[in-house]
Amino acid sequence: MNVSERQKMETINTPYDDTFRTLLQDCPELVVPLINELFGTNYTGREVVVSNENEIFLRNPEGEKEKRVTDSNLTLISLKGISKRYHLECQSTPDGTMEIRMWEYDAQIALRNKEYRDGVLYVKFPDSAVIYLRSNSNTPDELKICICVGKKEIFYEIPILKVKNYTLDEIFEKQLWMLIPFYIFRYEKEFRKINGDEERLLSLRMEYENVAARLDQECQSGRMKPITGGALCELANNVVEKLASKYDNVEKEVTEVMGGKVLNYRSKEIFREAMEKGLEEGRRKGQEEGREEGLEEGRKEGRKEGRLEGRLEGRLEGRLEGRLEGSNQKTVELVTKKYQKGDSVSKIAEDLLMSVEEVEEILGKMTVSQ
Repeated sequence: MNVSERQKMETINTPYDDTFRTLLQDCPELVVPLINELFGTNYTGREVVVSNENEIFLRNPEGEKEKRVTDSNLTLISLKGISKRYHLECQSTPDGTMEIRMWEYDAQIALRNKEYRDGVLYVKFPDSAVIYLRSNSNTPDELKICICVGKKEIFYEIPILKVKNYTLDEIFEKQLWMLIPFYIFRYEKEFRKINGDEERLLSLRMEYENVAARLDQECQSGRMKPITGGALCELANNVVEKLASKYDNVEKEVTEVMGGKVLNYRSKEIFREAMEKGLEEGRRKGQEEGREEGLEEGRKEGRKEGRLEGRLEGRLEGRLEGRLEGSNQKTVELVTKKYQKGDSVSKIAEDLLMSVEEVEEILGKMTVSQ
């Protein structure tokens, strides 16, 4: 390998690699459908995803150590306890070093998990693949490495997933949600035209409003966690801000849509966490106060009334404290205002992405306070 090739390999980290790694770290469940798509597996999504060490060290021709950082070195553990190791790389632009890097990474991963059996060294390579954010008609469907041992030749093939080949419908049908932050790459070559064309800008905005709406549907159905939806929106913003930094109108249209959704998802998640915390604290306080008052009165009816009174008071106090700690006062105000305007409980719940029970609980608390 010459000096220029090594320099390429030492400076390959991009914001898009960081986005990919962040998704793996914060939302590991997203990688399971991606593995199914790449390797034809049938994982259910209930498997455990374990992130393994992703730094490796190699010696260059000068004898100096060089560090490499993989985008993902992970293990999937099935419900039956069967584990399988995978290695995925996210690549924005082919640079002529991908085969070399994949070989180096995979060989090191295999050596870390080596074992000796009857005096024979066994190394098992991970199932590896590359996700290409940019591709064209000349981009191959797989990388190929030929290992020559004596007269034998072993071909080592690494599948390539091309993000631009997937429509929005396919992404949601196959639950390839991990590709959503990179969806903007399909428009990259048209940025200049889109940026100066109101009709194209409107079309792009509507496309991302569709993305946001479908993410909402996935969250409401329970197939996706709200915090995962928020992460996808936030990271989609990060990618657009980097990729379309020279095209203000393109960046503005996408980030206005996805940025609003980030705040919405965060607010809802905080509210739910606060409610759960408040309920838990309320139950505990209610039990303690009810037990204490019941024992003091010494009568069965008194204990019953004391526990009921204590539970109610404790729940109300706990919920209120939980809400304040969760910084969701704005949510309470929105519910109250909408109710005062005459909106039904079901309509408030639908507008604010809440359950009917959550809305009723807030309105009940406000009634008690008054």
